[in-house]
Amino acid sequence: MNNPINILDNNKQIELPVGIYSLKVLGGWKVITNNFSVILREIGGEMEIKSKDSFWKIQSFTHGQRAKKIASIDIPKRAKYEIEFLNAKEIKVKKSNLMLLSSFQNYLPTNEIQICIE
Repeated sequence: MNNPINILDNNKQIELPVGIYSLKVLGGWKVITNNFSVILREIGGEMEIKSKDSFWKIQSFTHGQRAKKIASIDIPKRAKYEIEFLNAKEIKVKKSNLMLLSSFQNYLPTNEIQICIE
């Protein structure tokens, strides 16, 4: 399990072994992704991996926060990767996804939204 990464922190480096990983948004369960996506670029290599939107957006708790799976990433080779967030300012997150509660809540500020790769 990796530490959460702020979506405004582009070019952050992470080492991942081979596998399929879930990309989770932390902080709330009502997530509107719009055109948000993630690209991993192999450091010192040519490989570029794009996230794939998740059909089942599963809610859970991770790192003591509400989390929602929004995408998956398939890593074919163990390496160090650089993370790039595309359209980071377009993602919207509210704490609750219940219509009554979420209507009284504001969206989280973009600088507080974090992503976890598990």
